Amino acid sequence: MDQVGSPSEKPGRWKPSFKFKKPNFKLSGNMALITGVTMGLLAAVVQGYFGLQPPAGDGICAVSHPVNLINWFLNNIFNTDYTLHSIFVEVPVLTSVGFIIGSVIASVRNKEFKFRRGPVRDNVLAFILGFVIINVGLLWGSCPIRTAVLSAYGMYFAMLMMGMMILGVVAACLYIKWKVRRTR
Repeated sequence: MDQVGSPSEKPGRWKPSFKFKKPNFKLSGNMALITGVTMGLLAAVVQGYFGLQPPAGDGICAVSHPVNLINWFLNNIFNTDYTLHSIFVEVPVLTSVGFIIGSVIASVRNKEFKFRRGPVRDNVLAFILGFVIINVGLLWGSCPIRTAVLSAYGMYFAMLMMGMMILGVVAACLYIKWKVRRTR
């Protein structure tokens, strides 16, 4: 067996000729694409392996999944009969928990995690607007991701809702720009 290493090393010890490199997990454009493709393939494998069929257009949803998680716990703890998507009757949907855990891990890893105290007025306004947005989402029964998927399916009402969301985002951006200019 050949010895690899410098002549000053002790004879008889083998040293590997390769080095392990620490992987770089910076989220570049390619990494985002690879992550999206990987998530899609894993979802397809899990769906095929377990024979699960989610409702049409249901994927990652920040509105209906937390509702299904809360309803699942209430049904199993207090024996209530709240509605659930058929796919989540046996096992709870944990995407919203994953969002929170993943966000905390990413912010801690990138040294961005900190508790901040802001003006109470802005916190109350943010709470009220968030409450309105989540209730409109629950009335519509969908989040922006599912709305985009349903729009791609050709559902006219989803296209209308997608247009309304786009108008809301544009109006919010214009308001923020106006508020920033006003404070200068």
